[in-house]
Amino acid sequence: MSRPSIETESFRNPLRNASERHLVARDSWVRRTLKALAWKGFGQVLFCAKLGYSILGVTRRVDTIIYKVDRLGDWLLVEPTITRIVTETRSRGETVVVWAALEAAAIREWRTPDYKVEEFFLEPKGLAAKVRRAFAVVGLLARYRARRFICLRYSPEPVRDFVLANVNAEEIYALSWRIAAGPPATIPHEVYRHHAILASVGLEPKNPEELLPRISVWRGRSARRVVLAPFSSAKIKDWMDESWCKVAEALTSRELLFEIWVGADQRAMADGLARKMAEHLGTNNIEIRSGPLGQLAEAVGSAHLVLTVDTFAAHLAVALDARMVCLIGGGQFGDFGPWHNSARQRWVTYELPCFGCNWRCTRVRVECLEDIPVSRVLLEIEAALAVTSVRSST
Repeated sequence: MSRPSIETESFRNPLRNASERHLVARDSWVRRTLKALAWKGFGQVLFCAKLGYSILGVTRRVDTIIYKVDRLGDWLLVEPTITRIVTETRSRGETVVVWAALEAAAIREWRTPDYKVEEFFLEPKGLAAKVRRAFAVVGLLARYRARRFICLRYSPEPVRDFVLANVNAEEIYALSWRIAAGPPATIPHEVYRHHAILASVGLEPKNPEELLPRISVWRGRSARRVVLAPFSSAKIKDWMDESWCKVAEALTSRELLFEIWVGADQRAMADGLARKMAEHLGTNNIEIRSGPLGQLAEAVGSAHLVLTVDTFAAHLAVALDARMVCLIGGGQFGDFGPWHNSARQRWVTYELPCFGCNWRCTRVRVECLEDIPVSRVLLEIEAALAVTSVRSST
């Protein structure tokens, strides 16, 4: 499917002079060249590995390989699409395996799939870990043969490109990045991409909304708990601590209990935010929580309100139809959000003409998030709390 061009206004960082830009461009070129040479080398390794597996007779034949090497939120969004492919494949008595990212392993521990999953890291840290990742990819490519290979990751990148160029499959279904311009109404572009892939294999539903995740119906059992997920996968996607404190301070009269949910590597940031919030609130009604995703899902599903940035918690809240206000930046606006289950979910951003930058920010500040006014967030909170009707799950 052809991809329409996305026109965005370009902004130049005034802090970067011509010399600095030249150095950055040269460094980027060197990195790309080294990566290309490295993957070419692994291509030779793959050739030898395929030959060895063939001689030893340990090559595995399956009918369908599904490639979805992504993070937690992306996995939640793709679950209905994978389920549709797996169900259809098994109905014909055929076999299926999914290649996935270890970064999303926690959600599969919570929602255990009934199909085989082969895992490797999407974004390993350090050279040694990246080499191990490459050997894991080579091992899968050497071991598996398939009738069809369905790629559900759309961002062009060295690993994905290497897999698509070397997978041993009779049919390959893949799509690169955007297929739609502008913000979606209720369905993010990612789900439209899943729908397009399904259409190519004759499995698409009549309505793309059928591919949105629905976990259960929100019940709103807690009158006090606010689940706050203030940190995303990258600092550039976060709101400012001071702004979260002002929001909490404005809600003081409601006597709410704030639960700050973070990953294990975000504990220090959470401690700092909790101290600031305590100073603003003059109360200790603040807890820092982390744990299995099942516990987070229970907290979100029973919360009075969920406040978050563009993270897995936002997708989870919408899938649960919880009251939620999500602050979302413009880096990939429309691709993974906004989307809604009901009017209880509110997405807030500060619109700029440079939306769609893929988080390669050219501004002095990340204005699409930093310039979201607290007053706007408070208005969206009141709008979310005002919706009381419960929508049936699908």
